Amino acid sequence: MATTVLLTALATTMLLVLAHVRTDEVISQSAGTTVVREGESLEALAARVWPDVPVDVTVARIADLNSLDGTAVQAGIRLLLPDSSRE
Repeated sequence: MATTVLLTALATTMLLVLAHVRTDEVISQSAGTTVVREGESLEALAARVWPDVPVDVTVARIADLNSLDGTAVQAGIRLLLPDSSRE
């Protein structure tokens, strides 16, 4: 019983450490956030925030940074924006 509790506590601690490391990694890659506007697609948002970068590149980076499954977004959600210096 004590071994099970110890192993469970260790596994939980490791998962929390990994989550913290991933969160720090995501935040360090972010240049800020933006809110999706009413009727705005991810492509339109990408063109708005980085007009000088190809839209498909920006869309892919935003989707990756925010762990989006596809390119559908809803108005009002806040998205992390990639750091433009990491082009």
